[in-house]
Amino acid sequence: MIPKKSTLLALCAFAFGIGMASTAIAACNNTCRLGCERAYSLCDPATTNCELNYNRCYRSCGCVIP
Repeated sequence: MIPKKSTLLALCAFAFGIGMASTAIAACNNTCRLGCERAYSLCDPATTNCELNYNRCYRSCGCVIP
C-alpha cells in the first residue's frame, strides 16, 4: 500500500500539472490570434510596418510571440 503522504504529493503534482496546462491553453485567444494572422496576410508592407502591427496584435490576444 502506498503511504498517505506519497499519495497526497502525487495528487498535488497532478492537480498542479492540470492547472498549468489549462492556464497555457486559456491564455491565448484563438479567435483573436486568427484575426491577427488575417490582418498580417492582408497587410501592405509599403504603407505600414506589418511585423510590428502583427506583434502588437498577437500580444494583445495574450499569446506568446512565435
